[in-house]
Amino acid sequence: MPTYHVDLATDRGPQRVPFTLDDDRPLQPQMIHILEELRQRGIVLRGGPEDEVVIVWSGREVDGGQTPERLKLSPAYPIELKMRRRGLAAARRPEPAATPFLPRSGYIGLVAGVTGAGIAWVVTATLFTDLGDVLISYGSLDIAVAAVLGGLIGAILLGLVASTRAESVPGGIALGGLLGAVGAGGGALLGLLGAGALGLGESRQSFIVARLLVWGLAGGLAGALLALSAVGRDRLRPLDGLLFGLGAGLVGGLLLSLPGPSDLWQLLGFLVIGAAIGLAIVVPGFRRSIGVVELEHIGGRSVGLLRHRGWEVADNRMTPLGRAFQIEARQGRCRLVPTGHAASEVVQVAGKTVTGPVDIVNQDPIAIGPRVFRFRRFPEASL
Repeated sequence: MPTYHVDLATDRGPQRVPFTLDDDRPLQPQMIHILEELRQRGIVLRGGPEDEVVIVWSGREVDGGQTPERLKLSPAYPIELKMRRRGLAAARRPEPAATPFLPRSGYIGLVAGVTGAGIAWVVTATLFTDLGDVLISYGSLDIAVAAVLGGLIGAILLGLVASTRAESVPGGIALGGLLGAVGAGGGALLGLLGAGALGLGESRQSFIVARLLVWGLAGGLAGALLALSAVGRDRLRPLDGLLFGLGAGLVGGLLLSLPGPSDLWQLLGFLVIGAAIGLAIVVPGFRRSIGVVELEHIGGRSVGLLRHRGWEVADNRMTPLGRAFQIEARQGRCRLVPTGHAASEVVQVAGKTVTGPVDIVNQDPIAIGPRVFRFRRFPEASL
């Protein structure tokens, strides 16, 4: 780990102290640790209670949320810590009132879940027409059908979610297929074991209860495992997936137990499960966020669902806006921050060209080259 010189102005005059910094850790927490260590030595950065700490390197202010490596810092120049008067409240632009809305990513979750369920219905209706050498019981048939349903819902859902976040689509497809198949197939297996232990299935009424148990657990575990992909952004996502999937699985199991056109009931049951899981992966998490940043135009042309990009903005977190920029949210206030990968594109926020970190408010357009994004705040997160 390289050793940097840290310059700061104190009541004792200018001070320069050497400190070893970790290139893989964000800069600001390390600076706070340095200031605390200096305070214990009786060295205090000069400033008042209304001031804030600014980190400067090679004559420019740097983002403390980034690592020294990403900021491309070098020990050849000292790091300077300064105090400046807080001007955020006075300089903050008026923020338009937030109104209720459903982000476009919510529609994508719904479309992906329903599409995966529809394809699963076609596949299972084609492949699993009757018992055979492999599927020797209706219990094993239920497990296989559930695994195919969960796998296809998961593959399409996480593949599209990865696309909207500018992440690896093949990786999302593979992960979604695995988690969905394991969750739904495993849930169906647990349901069958539970039904057997309870002696269900001997009468018409108990058979329906067993079917509800199997499909409820299949939908619930599939939703919970698929939501694990977003647990880094929101720890409650698996609970969303479990509850939405469980409820939809119960409805689907009831539909599958209805007399009459079984293929139609199966299709409706599959669509209910797919729609619920698709919404669970996206919508509840958005509602716990400050807002979203979504791509609106590329070169003046509106984007469709397949080219859509969108990110939820969570409080006290950095939200990557691709590789070149990110949104920093602290105590409900947001700003656009360039990263070490920022290209030489012209960046405008609300029509004004910016070259460094800048505050953003509700409904602000963010133009990065030919791409135009928009930040929208949820009413629940209004300041």
